[in-house]
Amino acid sequence: MFNQKHSWENFILEGYGLKRKFEKNTTLFHQGEIGEGFYYLSKGEVKISLLSSQGNERDIDYVIPGRLLGEQGFYKNPYFTTAVTTAPSTLYFFSKDEFNQLCLDLPEAASIFMDSLIMKVRLLAEATTILNAPAEYRLAHFLYKLHRQKGETKIKISQITLARFIGTSRITVYKVINEWKEKRMIEHRQGYIFILDINKLMLYLDEDPVS
Repeated sequence: MFNQKHSWENFILEGYGLKRKFEKNTTLFHQGEIGEGFYYLSKGEVKISLLSSQGNERDIDYVIPGRLLGEQGFYKNPYFTTAVTTAPSTLYFFSKDEFNQLCLDLPEAASIFMDSLIMKVRLLAEATTILNAPAEYRLAHFLYKLHRQKGETKIKISQITLARFIGTSRITVYKVINEWKEKRMIEHRQGYIFILDINKLMLYLDEDPVS
């Protein structure tokens, strides 16, 4: 398995990709929009959201530096999701022609790209699977995913963002957080979630999400 971050940074150093800088709250692409290519995130953060058939928008992922996004755009297919920057961000755009040339020059790029695309398809399937799971399961799932992505137990995130991700109200999120604080699973202060006991959090993920 290739290290996606280091490999793609090397591709950029070789001169591939069109560098683009975006301010916070800039929409990179909308769900359903026909793609012209994909992005590599070098700096910043991008929120990925999904609009359900009922018209409800849910945040399903946060892309951190070193990852690709919008891979389906390479095939000129509609984007699966909507991507919005949550901080000033630097990205590199790869059109179909640019990526084809990259793969001719450096064949390993194709393997890294496909690994990333498969991961995104799994993410979309996962988000659909837990759509009707209990709020506790969805919240535990989201926090654990952020913990794995960032490699930290301290996560900067608001209750509003948590509510959007799990598709419920702030009141529900507030109640769950207070219950978990009493169990010494997490701490919540000054806009941060501190995971105190990752094993207790993972117990929620052992349950059937649709039961």
